[in-house]
Amino acid sequence: MNILTYDTENRSQKIKLYVLYWLGYILLFSLIQGLPAGDFITALRNEWYSVLPKVCFVSIIVELLLPQLLFKKRTITFFITYIILILFFAFFQRLIDNYIILRYYLTFWKIEPLFSAPVFLYNVSKLQFVVTIPVAFKLFYHLAEEKNKVQTILSEKLQAELSSLRNQFHPHFLFNVLNSLYSKILLKSDDSADIVLKISDLLRFSLYEINNKSIYLHNEIDYLKNYIALQQLRFDGELQLSFCVYGAIENQTIEPFLILPFIENSYKYCLDENNKGWITIAINISADELIIKIENSLPENFIARIENESSGIGIANVKRRLELLYPEKHILTIKNEASSFFVSLKLKTKNGNC
Repeated sequence: MNILTYDTENRSQKIKLYVLYWLGYILLFSLIQGLPAGDFITALRNEWYSVLPKVCFVSIIVELLLPQLLFKKRTITFFITYIILILFFAFFQRLIDNYIILRYYLTFWKIEPLFSAPVFLYNVSKLQFVVTIPVAFKLFYHLAEEKNKVQTILSEKLQAELSSLRNQFHPHFLFNVLNSLYSKILLKSDDSADIVLKISDLLRFSLYEINNKSIYLHNEIDYLKNYIALQQLRFDGELQLSFCVYGAIENQTIEPFLILPFIENSYKYCLDENNKGWITIAINISADELIIKIENSLPENFIARIENESSGIGIANVKRRLELLYPEKHILTIKNEASSFFVSLKLKTKNGNC
């Protein structure tokens, strides 16, 4: 089932529920008001005439105010708007009562002033009654969605951790790093201890710190530096690299393994047949925004659309994680040019403890 079909069926189901709800409401209040007076038909007709303000009020609250304000934690704005709307539609209801129902169908009833407090409050209470059940269902559905989203995030994170461990420390990568380490040891190079330390830091980060929901940005950048340093050993200076970090990174937090897949991707595809290539990485941190720009060379006549392929934990996987973890708080731009591949990621960072 594609997304369009699912959305169509979901919308159709919602319309059916609304129709059943309003039919049930009209029937219930027609019975309540019509049976004691022995005139069910008149009560039914009056309820049909007065249902329009209620339908409009409930639709605006449930379909607009809840998703756009309350669910986005704009609580004060929601309640202020809610009060204004319920007073407005109560007044709208008074207009229908005075100028349609009482004038043409219940002529024996006394017409009260539009702003008569008892009648006005009765209409307010009736609007409040009629909106309660749809709001309760909407809140229940939203909470269920949020719970499902949390479970999806946990599942995606677990998949990311396992895939990242499998790909970052696969035999080919470790084989090249260990070969470089072996050569350094034979030459009694001072770099040997540093290489061991970098491997140790990578393993420690992946096995322990990755279990946290969020990590400090400076830890993530240190991890990237170690990963890049070990990758550079593989190419023995053949790969041109520019790696720059701008801004203060203290107390900034981020979800782990969001940047690395793009760097993995650049290393995977940047080399030509002569093992020549280049990568530029720029990370810019401001008070509440993180901007990552990564660009790498592509071999001549490179055909594959690499943004659709799997590399590391996969760009497609990262896109999904960004949608879940930073909804409406990130901008991801990917450009696959003839001779280069460019990625730009902007996201809102958080201050405080992990």
